[in-house]
Amino acid sequence: TELGRKLKALGVCYHRNLTDRDAFLDRPEFGVYNHWQKSFGTDDPDLAATRARDQRLAVEWGPDRLLKTRYYCSAFEYFPQLGRNLLYSSLADHGIWFDTWPLVHHLPYEQRPLHMTFGDDSEISAEEIREWLDLYDDFGMPIDWKRGDVGVICNYRWAHGRPGVSVG
Repeated sequence: TELGRKLKALGVCYHRNLTDRDAFLDRPEFGVYNHWQKSFGTDDPDLAATRARDQRLAVEWGPDRLLKTRYYCSAFEYFPQLGRNLLYSSLADHGIWFDTWPLVHHLPYEQRPLHMTFGDDSEISAEEIREWLDLYDDFGMPIDWKRGDVGVICNYRWAHGRPGVSVG
């Protein structure tokens, strides 16, 4: 598809906006998913940035010590058993994931805790998002789970995205 060619040419960028725990000591945690102190196991911003860079993340500090990380990579992974590249990315880390989160859904995608763009930092259009989701819906295989079932799934053959799980 044209989307596949674009993903191949540009790759993807995973954006993560990590709030500063101390900025929320006396206010509600609107827009919070995870604080950088928890993610990087330190209260030292310089050490957090170093640990992020050690994981090949681009690092930028925003207002209120918001730690913005970016990870650029191919949307595909080589799968030796099939001898070809497979689409490995899904929209599971796109800002749409937070569309139903009460404290986050009001934020623009680029300000949400997780977001995705193409690897040149251009936005994935609404039409491209719909096409990508439709591809997973059309070519995915549901698992008929029953209480107590356990599934072991090869990450190369199965993407990370999945429908919601309800317990009860």
